[in-house]
Amino acid sequence: MSSKDFYSTLGVSKNSSDDEIKKSYKKLAFKYHPDRNKGDKKSEEKFKEINEAYQILGDSEKRSQYDAYGSSAFEGAGAGGFPGGGFPGGGFAGGGIDIEDLMNDFLGGGRGRGRRSSRERSPKGRDLKYDLHLEFEQAVKGAQMNVQIRKAKSYKTCNACAGSGEVNYSQGFFSVSRGCDSCGGIGAFPQETEHKTVKVKVPPGVDNGTQLRIRNEGDIGVGSGPNGDLYVNISVKDHPLFQREDENLICEVPISIPNAVIGGSIDIPTLEGKSELKIPPGIQPGQIMRLKGKGIKDLRSSRIGDLYVKLNIVIPKTTSSKQKKIMQDFQKEIDKEASNPFSDYINKVKDFFS
Repeated sequence: MSSKDFYSTLGVSKNSSDDEIKKSYKKLAFKYHPDRNKGDKKSEEKFKEINEAYQILGDSEKRSQYDAYGSSAFEGAGAGGFPGGGFPGGGFAGGGIDIEDLMNDFLGGGRGRGRRSSRERSPKGRDLKYDLHLEFEQAVKGAQMNVQIRKAKSYKTCNACAGSGEVNYSQGFFSVSRGCDSCGGIGAFPQETEHKTVKVKVPPGVDNGTQLRIRNEGDIGVGSGPNGDLYVNISVKDHPLFQREDENLICEVPISIPNAVIGGSIDIPTLEGKSELKIPPGIQPGQIMRLKGKGIKDLRSSRIGDLYVKLNIVIPKTTSSKQKKIMQDFQKEIDKEASNPFSDYINKVKDFFS
């Protein structure tokens, strides 16, 4: 039988460290795991080869024997010392690395969150969530809120996993443990609950989607385990005058034709109250003016955003005879000017029809 290149199987060099070999094994085992490649015989065979290689290279004594004599040193007893080269029936092959370890490494711990492993006999209590609805001003300026939650204060053992938080199941040629679906991996169910009022300090500048974490205000831990946390999800009501873009505010303000033409000053709303805005002569429709530092405090720094005022020139739908006369006289004066804003357009029209 030809010698097997276990280093090549795991994609590492002969000089690789134990950590490098373990890291490469986890990556490949996750890639070719049967749970992720159901019905794929090639992946299943690759998965067996990876485990066989790691049974040798993951053990310092066996690795030394392999370096000295090659894979022939293990023929007849199997790579891992199991007759016929199989895998141990009571667990996941591969030097004590189980499927939960792989999923936690490559899925960010998502599948293992809240589950009770064999190494953690007093799990953390469940995290709780609360949806908090705020007025616009409360979100911008901050607030102290009281929320009512219901949390576990004692537990009863889960019958499905007998309190271990894990259940075993077999698939094909190997056996794995996974978190108990009945209790979520905790090993117990809440037996008694209590209502509690929790004070939530809302910092200035929160917005829709902001999540606040209140430590130790979730369910009580099982046994000597720590309490879970309370996660407060923020939603903010719309404001009748302001629109928010990050830490900046936008406000649309109507102005009259005379204000736009000759300028002036108007009162505009801000978060601190009224503020005077000076309008320069000849303002154009939709022009935006900025009031620095009149926006919202940044949630993670001391920076304060700005207030952007969009000026909308309002044209009255009806006018009195006196107003008409004033506007007609105003138009006549404009027409007399050689460089009035409409002269270029009028000349182009004349050229077009000539």
